[in-house]
Amino acid sequence: MKEQFNEIIRSKDLKEITADLVEKALDKNIGDDILREIPIMKSLVAARNIYTSYTDRIFIKKAMNVLLELGDTNWKERIELTHDMDDPKSSGTEKILMAIDNLETIEKCSVFGRLCKLKALYKIDLHEFKRLTKLIQDAYLDDLDLLSTFSNRLEKLNQKKNSYRERNDISMEEFYPLLGLGLIYQEQDEQTPIKVVEPMSRKDPPPYYKGGETEMLFFISDLGRLLLYFYNDLFPEKKK
Repeated sequence: MKEQFNEIIRSKDLKEITADLVEKALDKNIGDDILREIPIMKSLVAARNIYTSYTDRIFIKKAMNVLLELGDTNWKERIELTHDMDDPKSSGTEKILMAIDNLETIEKCSVFGRLCKLKALYKIDLHEFKRLTKLIQDAYLDDLDLLSTFSNRLEKLNQKKNSYRERNDISMEEFYPLLGLGLIYQEQDEQTPIKVVEPMSRKDPPPYYKGGETEMLFFISDLGRLLLYFYNDLFPEKKK
């Protein structure tokens, strides 16, 4: 698959491939006229003929859904995308294929393809690419929607900066998935001063201590801010 993937990602005709053509190739329902019109489709057909199991078919479909997101980049940008990830142990192409192998849905493959596009266009560096790749692999994608809600809630609370009750309006239960993914984190605030409350009259209770409360403050992590910045690029269908 590596050879065919390399041929397709380097091809100037990648933009001509559609999801419908991918399905036809996988179903062995592609005509000679299409192969003459879009020669790079021969590489996809070759991959389909070599890797014939159902699992292979699914992997090819996943890989092509990644590549389809790169259709409007030029072939030089795509070559640089893979070259930038090369190291002595594995090639950039191998790294992309291994990343795809850990994506369990077609939706994730499309998101990963958009991430590859950001890298190909130099909008993110290699470190950011790796961190967001791992996030996409690990996350239940619908949970990522919570980050925008969390950010808006946090901004409103920071504008208020009033009472303990208002600042503690963010519940751990509601945003726990973000905490587990490393998109937000908690820190314990300083303890409020402890004071002795003296009775003012005979009817008042005996002296007692007041204060000593602490609360957990929430913050957006560097990874969370990175995702927020590129969220609309990765999930254009959810853009408001």
